[in-house]
Amino acid sequence: MHSLRPGYRLLLLVALILLVTSGLAWRRNGKATAQWTIQGVAPWDPTPSYVEVQKLNETSFTYLVNGSPQVFIGMGYNPIYRDLPAEQRDANYRRDFRILCEAGVNHITGWDADKGYEQDKFDELTLDIADEYGIGVIMPFYLAPEANYRDPEVLERLREAAIAKIQRFQWHPALRMWGLGNEVLTEMPPSMYGAFGRFFLQLADLFHDVDPNHPVIYREAEDTFVSAIQNVLERRAPERPWLLYGANVYTMELERILDDWPGRNFERPLFITEFGAEPDVPGGRAVGYLDMWRMIRAHPEYVMGGAPYVWTTVGPEPVDAKWGLMDADGRPVDDTFEQLAGDWRREATTNGPRNCAS
Repeated sequence: MHSLRPGYRLLLLVALILLVTSGLAWRRNGKATAQWTIQGVAPWDPTPSYVEVQKLNETSFTYLVNGSPQVFIGMGYNPIYRDLPAEQRDANYRRDFRILCEAGVNHITGWDADKGYEQDKFDELTLDIADEYGIGVIMPFYLAPEANYRDPEVLERLREAAIAKIQRFQWHPALRMWGLGNEVLTEMPPSMYGAFGRFFLQLADLFHDVDPNHPVIYREAEDTFVSAIQNVLERRAPERPWLLYGANVYTMELERILDDWPGRNFERPLFITEFGAEPDVPGGRAVGYLDMWRMIRAHPEYVMGGAPYVWTTVGPEPVDAKWGLMDADGRPVDDTFEQLAGDWRREATTNGPRNCAS
């Protein structure tokens, strides 16, 4: 073997240091190998979050954030701030997150795109300010219902996008879960179910392999596809207790879904990731939303909490004008938000104090 001159040794040492600190990559192609990058240094301070669901028995679970139990009090967060100057985005986030913090909300959920509409983008500014107010973020990852999940090029692009998003956000202390898809099966032709299911598990495993500190959650309309999802999971080891399910529910069928959950033997808790009541419910919209929240909290052993839809009437979807709780300036459109906040604030003994005056 030829010896290296001192200058070459130095270059080799620098290259090795850069390789170690920037990460090691390997490729997943659906066979025995996989592509992802492990980064060894977190760019954020304080320490990144650690989130898990702890199983107590067959029908009882605890949702833990950094080792402390939390009730999942969420908000579907849909304002479109992406085109505003950074200073205005900052001010809007602080206004919104202060209101949410004071109401007891500790999570926001969002969408990259949905029902054909481009949503806002959660980025570093969103997460930084959410963290100041003690609000965790379910980071969305869009899976298009119309995509061809049999096409290797489509799947590779999704893997690459997933790797980039995980690397960018996995160390942020505001991160709580990866929201991998939303109502994809509801919008998808049945002929694509099998291909999508196989790829979804591969992609979920990729998220978990790269970032084992945060669960992955799939959100779907009500419980229509729960049995099919359960069958796919049971046929494909391992058990994946970190892969969670969120139901989006807009009728009083919610009570039946909640009551039936233990009998499904799904061995994981339920999150209600969207809920909303029609405004013609007797007593008004606020009564319907409050009734739904209390149904959710009537099953604390296996229902971790819920997130009403939706924050503002001026979101990207036309239906947001109907479901929005706030106007463009963060003012309540009726008493629904304050009625919910009355119950949420009583959860403070579980969720702990927060500084809402940041």
